[in-house]
Amino acid sequence: MMPTGESVIVEYRGAVASIRLDRPRRCNALTYPMLEELLRACEEVADDPSSRVVVLTGAGRSFCAGGDIHHLLTEDGGLTEAERRDRLTRLHRISYLLHTMAKPTIAAINGPARAAGVSFALACDFRVMVDTATLGSAFAGLGVPGDFGGTWFAVRLLGLARAKELYLLDDPITAEQARHLGLVTAVAPPERFAETVDGLAERLARGPEAAFGLMKANFAAALTEPLGTYLETEAANMILGMSSKEFEAAARAFVERR
Repeated sequence: MMPTGESVIVEYRGAVASIRLDRPRRCNALTYPMLEELLRACEEVADDPSSRVVVLTGAGRSFCAGGDIHHLLTEDGGLTEAERRDRLTRLHRISYLLHTMAKPTIAAINGPARAAGVSFALACDFRVMVDTATLGSAFAGLGVPGDFGGTWFAVRLLGLARAKELYLLDDPITAEQARHLGLVTAVAPPERFAETVDGLAERLARGPEAAFGLMKANFAAALTEPLGTYLETEAANMILGMSSKEFEAAARAFVERR
């Protein structure tokens, strides 16, 4: 276990890297120093060659309550608009890394997630949710449009109409509703939550590391590239995949009927 700072803990267990938001008394509400710690943690695990899967979770009974409003207002008070924009743009890299790093990411939603907490959960590749948790954007109640890519992810995961309901109506989504909407991979009771998260992480850790990274690159390209360009990207990534040791071993096993 390695503390990245005062409020973010990075722990390595075999091929699984876990990032834990560690401010339970404040429901893991985010301060700017905490966000800086989280960004460093994401950069660390993205570059770590020993980890094949990344799990993001919260300490205590909450995943993440979003921003600590009192702290954010105090910290923003002395900054110009350009300075606030530059800081937020840099911190938005957290969502970008969770979504694009060349290894699967799992949001282990151990309790309520709000605002930026929802954005981080949606940025991950998979979501496992305890059955007592809820998701809610909370931005409408604060009079702000949202940050950390939440609307971008919500539109792609839910469709435009459902994404607008999540953000404009701001009705919390239960775990069962999230499963029905296809937002989560699994829902588990508290006594089986850790087991469910660990099972998914270990399954992914046993998968083809290089292929998973290239699959994520394909998915990212599929969101932005026209079909003709995408097929070129896909072909290039397929050639890279077929050059890997994992493919060589799997192909040999297939031919030998193992």
